[in-house]
Amino acid sequence: MKVSRQASSLLVLFGSASLWNICIGMNHVVIPLYAHFLGFSILKVSSVVSLPVLATFFVRFVGGALSDRFGERKVLQACYLLNTLSALVLLQAAGFVSLFVAVAISNVSRSFFWTPAQSMASQLPGLSSGKSLGRLSACNAAGNFVGVALGGALVAISGYAGTFIFLLGATLTSSVLGFFLPAVEEKPRGRSVWKILVGIGDHLRRGRTWFTITASFAAGLTPALCQSIYPVYLAELHYGAQWIGATLSVRGLGPVISGLLLAAWITPSRQLAMYAAGMAGLGIFLIGSGLVENLFLLALCIVALGTGSGLMDVWYQVEATNLSTAHDRSVAMASMGMGWNFSYIVMPLVAGWIADAQGVQFSLWAMGGFFLVVAAGTRVWHRLLAPATS
Repeated sequence: MKVSRQASSLLVLFGSASLWNICIGMNHVVIPLYAHFLGFSILKVSSVVSLPVLATFFVRFVGGALSDRFGERKVLQACYLLNTLSALVLLQAAGFVSLFVAVAISNVSRSFFWTPAQSMASQLPGLSSGKSLGRLSACNAAGNFVGVALGGALVAISGYAGTFIFLLGATLTSSVLGFFLPAVEEKPRGRSVWKILVGIGDHLRRGRTWFTITASFAAGLTPALCQSIYPVYLAELHYGAQWIGATLSVRGLGPVISGLLLAAWITPSRQLAMYAAGMAGLGIFLIGSGLVENLFLLALCIVALGTGSGLMDVWYQVEATNLSTAHDRSVAMASMGMGWNFSYIVMPLVAGWIADAQGVQFSLWAMGGFFLVVAAGTRVWHRLLAPATS
């Protein structure tokens, strides 16, 4: 009976996370298409999609603090309900303001999801943190992959009204599952959200935190480049839009591979070896993608890059687990995961600057060389940033 209860808890967490990611993945495709259908200019479409994202960097810390104050379960329930509210607004949206509000609510839900979901997974009994966080990562990536594919297909089959109704049903289902999420260790009483937020400074004063942030920075690399330089690179190689979309979509297979096959290897004894392997993999396949022009080989490079970024994604979460207690786990996840946000801002700009000066291929080679240097110097960076643990 105990095993059955544990299995059902895992099923609810991973199932609700997968379903939430399917909904978010659908939004990535459906909302820009719907904005175009409403006759928005390219500037308006870009504004609807990108402006609400700016707030997510700060809201993720609020979500982490709320999780450490009220518990992961309650914040995830709020996250799922916010996604349902977003779907309701989207169902009625007919102009810029209503569509903007729907996207803004969805982005708040996104900011609230990651840290409590990761914190809850890291506390599940019966599994190592690497295994549980790896499975969560695989479920998230698979859900997003399915959502992106499903969104376009549903619009083609049933139109926008039918797609929005399906989306609403999916968000409602995840909200219902939220009430059956597993219970984890209760949070201490008497702490204010502000006091917990201020505690972020304690994490950021540790050198080991910044070492971990470099891993979350690497985790954001592949998705950032697949939305910036890689579409341009494939277009320069004269591939059509349909082939570009298909090639970039296989990135989602990478985190599934790393989450199910590699994450279990992330243990304290292999900490630095797995860090070096992830960074080296990114370097090798960045350079490789700049050397080949065959679409199949490029797709393999992008899957490998997704695997490398997925490995670093789980690595930083495991490290955040090791450097925190259940009482401050969510804030630790939010603090050490900020590198992901920086990567989304910095890497497309760096890649674009080098590409404008020396070409796209040289840009990929330069970035690959940088990550190979990081991998080679793993012990040096660890000794400099975390001397007490070396």
